[in-house]
Amino acid sequence: MAAHSAFDMAAPFSVEAAAAAPLHFIYQMTPLVAIATTVSGDARQYAAVSIMCGSLNLWTCMLTQVAPVSKLPYDIVWGPLTIKAGGTFTLSVPTPVVSGTVLANLTIVSPTYPNGATFKTTVAIWNLTG
Repeated sequence: MAAHSAFDMAAPFSVEAAAAAPLHFIYQMTPLVAIATTVSGDARQYAAVSIMCGSLNLWTCMLTQVAPVSKLPYDIVWGPLTIKAGGTFTLSVPTPVVSGTVLANLTIVSPTYPNGATFKTTVAIWNLTG
């Protein structure tokens, strides 16, 4: 039997392979800063979260079912935008009836919000099968 590459359209479709493939999410906070999330694992129980500016990784963490919360250890400053230390990212692992999520709870300081503003939102959402 001939071997198939990942890009070979003649290769048979595999539900198992599609379900196991990592999921990628981009949440654009500002025109320059985004939160990138990659979800992986056989039960979609791992999430790598990065704060990005273009291709520059400003900070990253790994969330797991055992360690579902990560806290920013320092201020992230990019131009006039500051994401304050102490902000958190929280993973909720999906089940057959509830979607998985990554929640960001951050404080943002900018010229518009010099005293800081709470930024709380879901940056990624997925179901158990992808």
